[in-house]
Amino acid sequence: MLVAHNEQKELVQLHRQFSREELQRLRQQQQFFCPQCQEPLQLKIGQIRIPHFSHFQQSDCEALFSERESQTHLLGKQHLYEFFERLALSPQLEPYLPQIKQRPDLLIEYVNRQFAIEFQCSNLQPEIFLERTLGYIRAKITPIWILHTPQRKKNGLGIQKITLNHTLAQYMMQNNGQRYLITYDVASKTFYYYSNLLHVHKTQYLASINCIPLANQRFPLLIPTKISRTKFEFLFTKLLYFRESYLPPRLLLSKRGVKDPFLRAIYELKLTTTNLPIFLGIPVKNTNAFDDYCIEWQVQLFYFLKCHALTPQSMNTNAIDYFLQWAKLKATVERNEEVAYYLKLLKQLNIQHVHEKIEKKQLIDVLYDELVAIG
Repeated sequence: MLVAHNEQKELVQLHRQFSREELQRLRQQQQFFCPQCQEPLQLKIGQIRIPHFSHFQQSDCEALFSERESQTHLLGKQHLYEFFERLALSPQLEPYLPQIKQRPDLLIEYVNRQFAIEFQCSNLQPEIFLERTLGYIRAKITPIWILHTPQRKKNGLGIQKITLNHTLAQYMMQNNGQRYLITYDVASKTFYYYSNLLHVHKTQYLASINCIPLANQRFPLLIPTKISRTKFEFLFTKLLYFRESYLPPRLLLSKRGVKDPFLRAIYELKLTTTNLPIFLGIPVKNTNAFDDYCIEWQVQLFYFLKCHALTPQSMNTNAIDYFLQWAKLKATVERNEEVAYYLKLLKQLNIQHVHEKIEKKQLIDVLYDELVAIG
């Protein structure tokens, strides 16, 4: 914690540059208390972590509303506080909001709207993330989650394949259909943006990675722009490369043989890894609604169409639930929307059957309008 109350109920903030002597004198002269639970706090002035307040022992306050803060988290909050202060946004550091019993890292006001800034450096369980997010929304406060940039993700810019587990993926934001993550690297004082996030398989995504120094950042925080046509073509090439690398081991290492729904569909449709149509394995809307690579259910969809004497043009979207049941895939709203968008794509391309031939440019034209528009 970087804030505490003193004996006079005054707020003491440690974000300012106190000397060690000043802090030691402060510690000798004052008793400090948690603004939230009112328990006594200790002022720690160590050699490694920046000066901070902490409870004397594990308390309900710590367990429910805060975390064991790392040096990275403390520094990140300090950097962000100074950044918002420089923009004259009058940031509040670690304010306790009694109406929702939450304490964001920072609270700012901009154009008559309040924003809760959370700099997240540790894993947060999905149910806790959802609870906190909904708490802010109920209080008419817009939450902005900024992740600490993992070290391994700073090695390259441009279009890269990255790994985002489900805990990290929950922080994705959307603006005009653009899905992206905002992260901040304390060591270099740099924001890293992961935009145009495209799920391909399990925890693997394709992303356009860009950075902006803290000194050049502004508020509202920079929102990634729509990817250019040239970059999208490169992204599409990456998708095709992923498909080529995914299929051989998937087909050769399956232990279920003809009982494998994907292999059975491949066989019945008379497809091989060398003659797959270009429109199979194409992510569309809620791509991460399915854990597996989308080619799995898309091949099964064409097998479903064959078995029921249907085409993408004649299949009604009302039949999507039946398809998911037929394919032994759990039906969800997100999966239903994903299949519906894929059918829409096939109809726009006038695809009648799985062996249809279309040009790569034709597919990219449609995908760029649809896929990029919806993120």
